[in-house]
Amino acid sequence: MSVPQISKRLLALDYLRGYFIVIIIIDHLSRWPSTFGALSGHALLWVTAAEGFVIISGLLVGYIRGYKNRHSTMQQIAGKLLRRAGLLYLWVIIGTIIYAAIVWNVHLRGGSPGLPFDHINDWRELVIQTITLKYAFVWVHFLKLYAIFLAASPVAVWLMRRDKSWLVAVLSLLVLVIGWQTHSEAMQWQALFFVPSAIGYYLEDIRAWWLGLSARRRQLLTGSTWTATILTIWLSVVCTFYPEHIQSLANSLNNLYAKDTISIYRMLTAFLWFTGFVLLFARFEAWIKRWLGWLLGVIGSHSLTAYILHGLVLCLVSYLTLSSDNLLINSVLGALSVLLVWVLLKVPFVHKVIPS
Repeated sequence: MSVPQISKRLLALDYLRGYFIVIIIIDHLSRWPSTFGALSGHALLWVTAAEGFVIISGLLVGYIRGYKNRHSTMQQIAGKLLRRAGLLYLWVIIGTIIYAAIVWNVHLRGGSPGLPFDHINDWRELVIQTITLKYAFVWVHFLKLYAIFLAASPVAVWLMRRDKSWLVAVLSLLVLVIGWQTHSEAMQWQALFFVPSAIGYYLEDIRAWWLGLSARRRQLLTGSTWTATILTIWLSVVCTFYPEHIQSLANSLNNLYAKDTISIYRMLTAFLWFTGFVLLFARFEAWIKRWLGWLLGVIGSHSLTAYILHGLVLCLVSYLTLSSDNLLINSVLGALSVLLVWVLLKVPFVHKVIPS
């Protein structure tokens, strides 16, 4: 079995990005049990779709802003990245205020995320913490990190253009170590963005190297990656949901993947799973395009718009429905939430006001 060429338009990455957003929607809906739990792991596994989305975002910044735009001036690239960072920062504020207002003032019967403030409608504290990026509502939390990473990206691109992508990766890992010491979320998560950015700059070279391998060698590397991915996912499932079967080992491994930090184990596992999924989506790109392209392609190519909007859909679902233990109802609500986001993305006006 040979692995086909990755589309020049990187459709596999578009579909994968769409898939990550779909999983994030399902996880944020948080209606369990659901058949979608088999795909998302309830956001409780060692690695979640959030890590994958950050990785793919960094990879594409390195590829598009670094490599593909390499003939543009550095001033032009820096301008694009900083304007984008500013726009996302603005939407962190807008999204947080909108969702906080809804949660504080609308009775969401199906439940909603809490806010870390002592009083309801504490607008002064909310605005101050949001503007200073100390807080962002959970449904737009990634935008805060992405805005920070994009604001720092001109330095990374400048180094890439001077054949110093290795230095981008090294500096990113050094910042990760500082993040461990200071417990800084942004300093830790940036490693999942900038290390892939350094790789993204050489994505064309990597593709050329891959396609230059013999079919047998590609098959061996693909099979090995899939095997390692499947085994670690299986182990994560057992340690997370059935730890009583291997109690001592599960406790030890789960401690290595604590959710409040990006440990070296979590980062390496995230890269492994991401690579496995890239190879999977590349291998079945034609099938995905035929059966799921209408959904994953639209959501993937407008991923930030979908991410910003999905909270409105979750609010609507929570306003209209109660939380339930019914597997069928929760599965239908999960599918409906994803489809409603897709419908919103088809509205032309949406793309005029919300970044994609």
